[in-house]
Amino acid sequence: MRKSRTETAETRKRIVATASRVFLTKGLAATGIADIMVAAGLTQGGFYRHFGSKEQLVAEANGAAFGQLMEMFESAVAGKAPREALDTIVSLYLHQLQGKDPAHLCPLANLGSELRHSDEQVKATTVDGYERLVRLVAQQTQQLGIPGHADVANAIVSTLVGAVMLSRLAPDRGAEETILLNAQNVVRVLLQCSPQANVPTRKRRSSQA
Repeated sequence: MRKSRTETAETRKRIVATASRVFLTKGLAATGIADIMVAAGLTQGGFYRHFGSKEQLVAEANGAAFGQLMEMFESAVAGKAPREALDTIVSLYLHQLQGKDPAHLCPLANLGSELRHSDEQVKATTVDGYERLVRLVAQQTQQLGIPGHADVANAIVSTLVGAVMLSRLAPDRGAEETILLNAQNVVRVLLQCSPQANVPTRKRRSSQA
């Protein structure tokens, strides 16, 4: 019996979600199509009914990972003042490896060294994810009145991604924490480029009234 379009779509969604989790935890090169299909509870032969290549799956899996990451950040900062929201984003990103949910791992930090060897569709998805993160941070730096807020946002995201990548190479938990703490301090220095960044939101609004 042929599967309905709804069933086919659900199966494809299941494969993408599984691939996202497995790629982020085991890496791209170490994960084959068979590994993904087994983890999804499906036969390897069914893969090519949904995807033309492993690269296509990697691109869609990364897109899904960025989507979940952004949803998590947006939910976490909802209703918070810009400085508090930015502190939340920084803390959550830097400590993503300490969480138990692989759904909130970032492809940039966890697959970065492998993604540079990927094809154009994977790179395009990765760049799009990076730009989404930068825009999220830029929303906060702009509201803080930081000059060159977009450039500062780029610098912050680059710092966070690099720190998490390096922390994965740390020989022990102490070295890992040092790397992450240093990154958090660098972000604080970047935010000090504007006096307005250190003025409470309520006071700044009152002075502008």
